[in-house]
Amino acid sequence: MIKLLVWDLAGVLLHTVKGTFESLLAERLDVPEQAVYDAIRSETNNRWDLGEIDDPCYYTWMLEYLGQPLSKMPIVEKFVRDDFYVHPQMLAAIRDYHKRYPTVLLTNFPSHLHEFLRTVWNIEGTFDHVIASCDVKLLKPDPRMYQYALDQAGCRAEEAVFIDDREGNVQGAQSIGMRGIVFQNPEQAIADLNALLAEK
Repeated sequence: MIKLLVWDLAGVLLHTVKGTFESLLAERLDVPEQAVYDAIRSETNNRWDLGEIDDPCYYTWMLEYLGQPLSKMPIVEKFVRDDFYVHPQMLAAIRDYHKRYPTVLLTNFPSHLHEFLRTVWNIEGTFDHVIASCDVKLLKPDPRMYQYALDQAGCRAEEAVFIDDREGNVQGAQSIGMRGIVFQNPEQAIADLNALLAEK
């Protein structure tokens, strides 16, 4: 029986205002989408998510990597702050589930996460635990990150379900015995979760 719901942030609850992260940033900076794709899958991006480098350092690296002038820094800063929105259907669903189940936010995210949860996205209080890569110094799909979430919630792996838009991250959770749902859209994810919760 499922007793704990563990949610990803970007791609599940948090979405870009149009397109994908890669396509939108490429449009904002007028650079090839593939170059952005490569940049956000780099070791430097991992260091940002782990909290080892701060936002200004990462943005400077990103612009240099993409061959862009530092005068475009405000574009990157605005993109990070303003080009994302919290999906209202998912937020309402998670808050409704939260009335019946403990909830955890488990995300690979840099250090501005906590400020943005409070001031930009206004979703502070939706989760019992917020576990971010920048705090625990681990990245999904490292099994230790999922185990950390379970330990914080006081729950066994087989009692938890993890919802993420990246199949590899879901497989990481499944590798330690959690149930997993690959998010495709709100309707599908909610239906799949309700089916799991109905199992006896």
